[in-house]
Amino acid sequence: MFLKDATEAFRRVTGSIAVRLTLWYALLSVLLIVAAGGTLYWVLVEQLQQVDSQILSSKIHAVHSALGRHAGNAAALRHETQLEASTIRGVFIWVSRPPVGIIARGRDFNPLLDSSRPFTKSPNTLQKKEWKWKIHDHDHYLVMAQRFAGNPSTTIYVAISTTQNAQFLAIYRRALLLATTLVLLAAVAAGYLIARRAMRPVARLAQIIDGLSARQLHRRVADEPWPSELRNLATNFDRLLGRLETSFNRISRFSADIAHELRTPLHILRGEAEIALSRGRSPADYQTCIESAMEEYGRLSRMVDALLFLARAEQPDAQLDTPLLDSREEVAAVCAFYQAMADESDITLVNKASGPVAANPGLLRRALSNLLGNALRHTPAGGQISIRTAIQPSLLQIIVSDSGSGIAPEDLPHVFDRFYCADAARLRQGQGTGLGLAIVRSIMQLHGGEATLQSELGTGTTVTLSFPIIAAETPASQPR
Repeated sequence: MFLKDATEAFRRVTGSIAVRLTLWYALLSVLLIVAAGGTLYWVLVEQLQQVDSQILSSKIHAVHSALGRHAGNAAALRHETQLEASTIRGVFIWVSRPPVGIIARGRDFNPLLDSSRPFTKSPNTLQKKEWKWKIHDHDHYLVMAQRFAGNPSTTIYVAISTTQNAQFLAIYRRALLLATTLVLLAAVAAGYLIARRAMRPVARLAQIIDGLSARQLHRRVADEPWPSELRNLATNFDRLLGRLETSFNRISRFSADIAHELRTPLHILRGEAEIALSRGRSPADYQTCIESAMEEYGRLSRMVDALLFLARAEQPDAQLDTPLLDSREEVAAVCAFYQAMADESDITLVNKASGPVAANPGLLRRALSNLLGNALRHTPAGGQISIRTAIQPSLLQIIVSDSGSGIAPEDLPHVFDRFYCADAARLRQGQGTGLGLAIVRSIMQLHGGEATLQSELGTGTTVTLSFPIIAAETPASQPR
């Protein structure tokens, strides 16, 4: 239980970016201090040992020269050996020649020869050999020996006390440890303060975001002087706010339009019902009231169906099966459905479509039905509606043109908005919901294409549906 609590506490502490930056800063500082101190320590050790080795080597050379000068004078050799040993404090020299043993020594007392742990090593070649020798825990020596050929051979030993060097290095190590500890504490404190100060813009941005609400989607945060690391985040957040503001405003307008559109048929239904119930009516009057109500019910039903379709079409995971279809056959099927209405209104339907189009059959026919329905309502008797195709780079266009009343220029930017109906275009009141072109645009967006509209008052309207062209036909996309 304690281990689990400790782990959770550690996770909470290390979950802070400031704490993480502090730990990394402290770790880096300690590593740099240890690396620099270790390097200096190694250089110091090597330098001290090199100096000692040079001293020992020079003493061996001096004693060897004396040995050559006083080959037959043992007393003179001992005198010179003592002189060489006395010039530097802590230097011990002795000369050994088998089978006699030691023939000269620098001082009366030699700790390497007279202690409880005498020096026993000897070179086995004519090259200089060097050893580190420790008599007690705090009594260290560096020993160098060289054997010279002769009959018999002679070996010269020179030792120097390194106890002071060892004590000096021990003090240096303690100082390095103390400095590393102090640097670590200072790095932790300074690093945390620096990290906290550096993270203030993040806290400021979080405070601003926390204060935003649906009424403040117009606010932008990228205008403030953010650090370069946060500027891109602030810019992207502003873009998100812009998208949210657009979506929120669209939803608000959509809700208001729904309320407005539903209120009209509900008021009609309620008014007719109140009139019918105000006094006794004949069966014919009741039948007329019910027929009028049925028309409003049909309008409400169509509106609900259209709204449900738009809601499903705007889902981010909406996917379509888009096989290759024969555009002429699809247009012919829709024209056949509206042919009776066109004959009744004395309007000519012309099918000039040709070529394959990658589209969902049901959605393609629904888009064409909405366009033909609008065109028939707004085209006077004797007019013509034509449907043709055009090939553009990477696009197949289905173009629906009519010779109807047209749309005013000020209404053109809004014709694809939901519930929007231009007054000049509503030749027959009560037959539309204002959602037909919005559904067409949603269908084209689902197909990765677009819908565009051009119109002139008194001349007619042209709607272009642009579908992406699929380069290669797959077995799953065979025409139906």
